[in-house]
Amino acid sequence: MPERPKGIMELFDTRVAVFGAPGRYIQGRGAIHLVGDCAATIGARAVLVVDAQIRHLVAGLIGESCKLASVEITVLPFEGELTRQTGADLRRLLTADPTLVIAAGGGRAIDAGKALASLSDCGLITVPTVASNDAPTSKNFVLYDERHRLVEVGHLLRNPDFVVVDTELLISAPKNLFRAGLGDALAKKFEADACMARGGTTMFMARPTRLAQAIASHCYDTLISAAPGAWRSLDAKTVTEDFDAAVEAMILMAGLGFESGGLSLPHAMTRGIPVLPGADVVAHGLQVAWALMVHFEVLGVEPPSELVELYRLTGLPLSLADLGLSEQTDEALAELAEATVGARHVHNLPFSLQPSALTAAIRRVEERETNRRKSA
Repeated sequence: MPERPKGIMELFDTRVAVFGAPGRYIQGRGAIHLVGDCAATIGARAVLVVDAQIRHLVAGLIGESCKLASVEITVLPFEGELTRQTGADLRRLLTADPTLVIAAGGGRAIDAGKALASLSDCGLITVPTVASNDAPTSKNFVLYDERHRLVEVGHLLRNPDFVVVDTELLISAPKNLFRAGLGDALAKKFEADACMARGGTTMFMARPTRLAQAIASHCYDTLISAAPGAWRSLDAKTVTEDFDAAVEAMILMAGLGFESGGLSLPHAMTRGIPVLPGADVVAHGLQVAWALMVHFEVLGVEPPSELVELYRLTGLPLSLADLGLSEQTDEALAELAEATVGARHVHNLPFSLQPSALTAAIRRVEERETNRRKSA
């Protein structure tokens, strides 16, 4: 196979600002029935990479939609870990390269679809079935090792062609997955602000855009306003205006905000948190949510009161104990800190962060929350 030309991502530098986005974003009740029409604008031969656990919920609907649009579809269920071999493993199951990949499910299934689309150099439609992260809109896909430690972030040459978000599907997803997506999205404003203030670089290895920073800020404002109502709507399994707004913030706004606005310490810490004993089962969004509290401590600022209130309402973690990771040793936290300061995003801070300063900030966060609970 001939060597692929260097992608545009590798040509950018900090002299330019870059804004990236999916070709089309579609959200609403019953939106999944539009997948076939979207696919037909790209090609006539599609592969559906779908989370094996929810295949029964979406494969038939997507298959029927594609059939009506005269798009041939092959279904590849995905389960297990997402590794460097995932894309190649999926590709070997095909007799020919597809003209497009439809990736449906949670973050792992969508990233698996991205890995296949990257190898096949074809179109991509993402169909999230949970609001647990903003992966559906971005060009990035995350690869892990056998211990579920992040080892690499892959990059598509472009963002997905279509993102199709059916809110009727998302309202039925487990509440804990919504919580994780909320935690991930709330951090994006503060990370984009830090990146802009530092003059740092984004996922495009370029300067952040003002628009992306504004989107990240509006994402936060939307969630502070709408997330409490959306949280209640999950119990009733009813799509409300608040739920619709929260989903748009958690998937679209957060995705645009982080990719073109930049990340900082909270996402850098997702390189370090998994080294803690037991952390391999902690959802990415919950890791980010706790790391945001550490981010505030490192910067020497108080977390906004409305943010802390939302954390307590929805059960987002304010401490390691909330993550099920209490009583960490000094050695474990030192390892976390070393892994964190080696991540690129940690440079999007106003100063150079030393491992010892990070561990001290973690200890202060934990002590403060412990004392608060004792006095409550």
